This record gives sequence, C-alpha cells and structure tokens, in this order.
Amino acid sequence: MTKPKALIIAEKKSLADVYRQAIHQYGQTFPFDYEVLQFQGNVVGLKEPDQINPAWKKWSLEDLPLLPEKFEYTPIKPQKGDDRRTAQYKKRGYQYFQEAKKQLSSGRYAVVVNGCDPDREGQSIFDKFMLLMSKKVQKLPQKRLWVGDMQVETSVQYLRNPLDNKDPEYVNFGHEAMGRGIMDWLLGINGSRAFTLEFKARPAIHIGRGMTAILAIVAQRNREIANFQSHPYWQLKLMAGLGNGQELTTRLIQAKAEKLLNFTDFEAAQDVEKQVRPGPAVVTESSQGKGKIALRRSPKYFNTSDLIAYLSSPTYRCSGQSVTAALQHLYERKITTYPRTAGREMTPQRAENLEQILAVAQKVPALNERLRQLEITPAMVTKLAQNRYYVKPLSQKTGHDCLTFTGKEFDYEKLNHVEQLVVSAIAFRLLLSVLPPEKHRQEKIILKVQDYRFLAQANSLVDSGWTAYIPNFKGNYQQLPSLVPGMVLPVTKTELEEKQTTPPKPYTTATLLKAMENAGRLTSKAKLRQALKDHGIGTAATRQILIDKNEQLGYWTIDKKSRIIKLTDSGNRIIDLLKDNPLVKVDLTAQWEEKLAEVSSGNLSLSDFSEIAKKEASAIVAQIIGSQTESFRQEEPAQVIASCPLCGGQIQQDGHAYKCRNYGQEAGCNFYLGRYPSWLKGNELQPHEVLSLINTGKSSFLKMYSPKKRRNFQARFTLNLAEKKIDFEFKPRKQILAKEIGICPLDGGKILESDKQYVCQNHRVQRDQSGHWQESGCPFKVFKTMLGTKITMADMQAMLNQGQTEVKEFTGKKHQLFRARLIFDENQGRTTFRFEN
Repeated sequence: MTKPKALIIAEKKSLADVYRQAIHQYGQTFPFDYEVLQFQGNVVGLKEPDQINPAWKKWSLEDLPLLPEKFEYTPIKPQKGDDRRTAQYKKRGYQYFQEAKKQLSSGRYAVVVNGCDPDREGQSIFDKFMLLMSKKVQKLPQKRLWVGDMQVETSVQYLRNPLDNKDPEYVNFGHEAMGRGIMDWLLGINGSRAFTLEFKARPAIHIGRGMTAILAIVAQRNREIANFQSHPYWQLKLMAGLGNGQELTTRLIQAKAEKLLNFTDFEAAQDVEKQVRPGPAVVTESSQGKGKIALRRSPKYFNTSDLIAYLSSPTYRCSGQSVTAALQHLYERKITTYPRTAGREMTPQRAENLEQILAVAQKVPALNERLRQLEITPAMVTKLAQNRYYVKPLSQKTGHDCLTFTGKEFDYEKLNHVEQLVVSAIAFRLLLSVLPPEKHRQEKIILKVQDYRFLAQANSLVDSGWTAYIPNFKGNYQQLPSLVPGMVLPVTKTELEEKQTTPPKPYTTATLLKAMENAGRLTSKAKLRQALKDHGIGTAATRQILIDKNEQLGYWTIDKKSRIIKLTDSGNRIIDLLKDNPLVKVDLTAQWEEKLAEVSSGNLSLSDFSEIAKKEASAIVAQIIGSQTESFRQEEPAQVIASCPLCGGQIQQDGHAYKCRNYGQEAGCNFYLGRYPSWLKGNELQPHEVLSLINTGKSSFLKMYSPKKRRNFQARFTLNLAEKKIDFEFKPRKQILAKEIGICPLDGGKILESDKQYVCQNHRVQRDQSGHWQESGCPFKVFKTMLGTKITMADMQAMLNQGQTEVKEFTGKKHQLFRARLIFDENQGRTTFRFEN
C-alpha cells in the first residue's frame, strides 16, 4: 500500500538534517512518505509601509499614524542599502521560499508538516508562510513536529505520531508571535517617524516598545546615581565580656523587630550609647544549638538569560552575541539542548537519560578534579530525577526545559573559547545538583541592656553538601558561645559605627537581563506586576537582541571589562524628549504582555489585538507630535571656526555638522563631518578633533563603530589634498613578535608563528596604488583557526614534516560538519582539505 506523501518544512538546515536521518533509518515505520525542505528562519515578513501604500515611502507628519486596514506578509527579499551579508542571507531565504512554494503547488503532497522550532516563533514562521500559499495548498491537512532537541530518537517519536498543526493551542501560539510582530511594526514605525520628524533628528532615530523601555530603565538608574546624595548613619555596637578575654559582639536592634536600628541623628545615638555603656547585659534569648536548620540547594540549571548574564559578568567578559552564537552552534552540533529557553528545570522525559548526561558533564576538563572524580551512584541519579526542584514537567510559560547536554559526547578541545565556557558552566551546575544541599543552623543571642535589645546572629555549618566541591566557598560560618537565658554579662565596650548610604549600582548587561526578566519589580501596580512576573520584558530569544540593538544604534555603550552600560548623548536625548510617553514606561510593556498572553490562551483574537495596537500607536504619535518646540539637537547659530583646507572657503559649525560653506554648492567642496555620527554611536565629534584635522591634516585616533559590519575599530580623519576630500586612516594593529617554528616546504624560508597565523617569512602583504591589499612572495600561510577548528602547533608540525595533519573535524559555511586532513596545495598556493575515502 502506497503511503501518502508529506512535505516537512524545517526552520533550519540542522533540524532538517535530523529529520532526513530519521527518515533514512526508520522511514518504513512512519505513516507518511516524508520529504524535507529547509528554511533559514523567517522567509516572510510584514509588508513595509511603501509596499502597503506607495505614498508612505516618504516620511511625513501628515500621514501619521500609519494604520494599515489589513496586515499582510510578503517574501523577504534583498533591499537597497543592505550590506553584502544581509543581501546574501535574504536572497537565500527567498530561494527557500520559492522552492517550498513550487513543491507544495505541484500537487504531489497530501499533507504539509510544520517542522519548525518548538516555540511560538517557530509556529509563526510556518503559519505566516502558509498565508502566502494558494487556497488549495492552505486546505491541505497540516501536521506539527514539536522536537525540542536535535536527537534523531526524539524526532522519530513525532514522525510516527505527528501532532495537529491546527490544534487551537498551536494556532494561538502562532497568533501571539504574529501579534508581537504587528505591535512592534505599529509602535516602532510610527514612533520612529513621529520622533524623527517632530524633533528634526538626523540621522533618523529608531524607537520601539522593548528597546526604548530598557533604554528608559537604564536612564532612570543613571539619574538616580547622578542625583544621589550620600548621608551618614550610625549603628550601635555593644561588646559583652565572656571571660578569658573573650567578647560577644552585638548590635542594637529595633524594639519590636529583629532588624538593626540605624541612627540618622548622631546626638540621639550618643544618648543611647551613654545609657547602655554601664551595663550589665542580660541574656534574654539564646538558640544554644537549637536553632532552625536551613537548607541551601545548589543553583537551578541555566536558562538562556541566566547563562548570558553569568558569562557576561566581569569574571568572563563575554558579549551576549558571542554566548548566543555559541549556544546555537552547540545546539546544531547536538551537544546541548534548545538554545532559547526560559526554563530552569529539566523535564522528566529528559531525566530518563540523566545518567548519560551526567557522564558527559564529568568529562569537561575545565571542572575541578573533585567533581570530575565524583562517584555518581545509580541511587544518586534516581534521587535527582525525583527532585522537583531540578526536574519537573514543562509549563506553558517556559515552553522548553533548561540548558543541558543531550548526552552526546564531544571533543572539548575543538570548541572555541566561548563554547568551552558555556559547556563548563552547564556541566558545573549539573554535577552540583547531584550532591546533597548545604545545611546550616541559624543561631542567635539577644541581650537586654536597660530597655534596649542587642542581637548577635550567625550560621553554624552542619553539612557542607555541594559547597564542599567549590574551591574557596565563603559561607560566613560562625559559632556563637553557649549561653543560657538569665545569664548576666558585663559590658566591656560600646562603639558607634559610622556608615554611609550608597547609590544604586549602574546596570551591567548581566543585571539588565535580570531586570528585564523580573521587570515586575519596576512597577508598583499589582496587576501589572503579575503580568511582568509571568512574562518580563522581551523573551528568552529577544532580550539580548534588544540590548544589542541599542548598542548598534549608538544609544548606549557597553564597557568591555566591567560590562557597565552607559547611555550616549543620543540615548539620553531620546529619553529626555519622550518624557512621559508610554514607550518609556514599563507599565506599557506589562499591559502588552498581558494582552499577548490573552491571545496565546485564546481569550483575545489576533484581529482584536491588532485594533488595540492601532489605538496605542495613535496615542503614542499624538503624544509626540506637537508636544515639544525643541529639536533633537539644540539649534545653534552657525559660526565660522576656520578656513577650509580643501577649497579656501569657511568652515562653519552648527547644531548638526562641521561643513564648508561651499559644501553642496556649485564649487562642490567635500568638507563635511556630522557632529553626532552613527559611527561614534551618537556621541559628539568634538570641535578640537575637527580643528586638529584642519590644522595638522589629521585628527587623533577615535573609537568608532561600523553599524553594517557590527564591529568596533579605531581610525582617524586625514586630509587628502590631492583629491580634495576627507579620508579614513585605520589604526595599525600592534605587532606581536613572531616565533620561528620550522622550515617552509616551498622556499626554505622560516615559518613564523604570529598571533593569528603561521606564515613564511618571505610572504608579503602590501597595498597597491588603488589602495587594495595584495599578497606576494611565498604563498605559505595557515590561519590558526579554520572553519571553527583550532590549528595547533602539533598540527602545524605534522603539516611541515608529513605534508598533512591528522584527520580533524571542521564546520562548513552552512554549519555542516565534515572530517578531513589539512594540506597545503602548492599549485593553488593555499591550504585545502584532503578527504578520506
């Protein structure tokens, strides 16, 4: 009997390959004759304003707010202004779209299957694509594969028993993601155009629901720090004699609570000190070894936000982008589980493989020796699998379980630095969870002097548990003396200890991620606080993207070492001008998350949600337009600051630029520098740098940023008098002393090791007359990292002595893994691969 044919649409090639492998191995047991096509994420998107109405291409206050009658989708194609990488990505996505459309329109398939990632975004990727198919294709039965890892075994379960893609739960998941996109379109496009036009901002300012809300959160914290005034306060310490020269140190507490009493009036503190100094002190309470025993469990497993925060701390200094990329790559290599998750617990289904997962964790060489040598018994594994603190079923809120290993073994040395940190962090928490909790006894002694109470409290260690496996763990343990109520002790000393109130700490990327996840703490309204408690600002998949976007647009900078976030002039100005606009309020985010939750639960339709979003967009635009009389940059009268070195005209400075008066005229002078350029991340180009360029022909080297390439660099301006223009000169990299490691097999020269490559001493790189880099001399050059794999000194010696390396594993451009030897091809003059038969 012939099986009906079904076409699976996978979100990415990596998951498509898993499906193909499962079909190849177990296809005869499946109910359908499956075929697989892949996407690369979203292949369709909401139409741009000018695609809806050509008149909307031009930015005009009169057209705002832009409120489409119907939101429609279109295939994503390259656009004018895209950088090369983005254009190639969109072109490839469009090809995937066209191929899937062609196949589904062929009439060969009886069923279409949503094989995209198991989350709301994955659901919407497929559902939006289907909206652009013909009515005939849309009527095909739709199935769903909810594969939460890259394991063939998991995919086999769903391929045998696929779910119904039209199940209301999945449909609503997709509608929630679509609603989020519609809301961001309405608020982002209307808000950005209204702000840019109303405040005459150049270049255009981009604002949006999530990114502007967190910009306001950081701005508010910075204002609190700037306006903070430190004040002194005092605490009263009292020492009671225990005999043999020993003392018990206590502190004055409140009359009706065991909280330290802080004096803001020094004279009042002195009065109390005088009263208690004579003593005596009477013991009124003493736990005397009978205090409550408290448990301290090891930390829960990582979710995405936790791990990014952990590795972006000053200890590791990883960027959020690098951690996100590492998680994605590890997932695609089937080493770790789904990379975008809010879950902190493991599912019972995954815990069935717990023994293998823990075995993989113990092989991570970065762990301390005690953890690696820990004997994990079957009883310990069983106990952990039954511990609801670490293992419990998924909730609808999380959608995915924690970040953990799949159970597949891997070569740690072949991972890059950030990937090694990721697997080490995951392994560390996994192994700690096997160990018993730390136990400590909470002890206290209360003394009474006159009518005042003094407290001494401490934690005494009962069982170190998992903390014994952490080097230099600081538990602040202390043993209190054995005293009984009624004992009378002499007062040996009193002291007024002066302290100072401290300002709140500035946000780092780690603490901002936590604030976004726990944004309910930032609002005083109980209902909204609950909404944010359940959802936060953004999702596990988007929080880091929002942080990155503000950095890329130049609205804040992130210190590489401390990871402290600092708003730029542009960022501060945006928040100052928006004032009480809903976009800067956490409350708005809470309200929207509440509405999106209603869409997800089926209590609010997508069309009704869209109408509510339109009203909110209208309110935001109305609040911006006509509310101000000032510009984004304060208007300044133009003033002449120097003579133009290019044409002899006059250089003038105004609120927007430094430019020659002949710029844009028939004379055609090219002297123009913006005062707040995007490559300075919105900060001001200082006048002294411009004067230095005019007077000496060059500015100092400035820290710059390329929005297209998304990387930092250092460069300075130089005058090109021959061509009468301003040029860039990049700061040369520091030269690292090269080390000789062998003899070149091509010309007998010395092979030198530098910071990034192994290269023959006779290899030359220089600019030609057109300014392009040209290589000459001996072509022998091998980079230290090739296709994600480190080329070690041992590899290099093997290549020099045997002509090839051992077989190594590389990652291709499309993330496919392959094994090959690395050789140097003399005919081609470059390194290449030799594949084994």
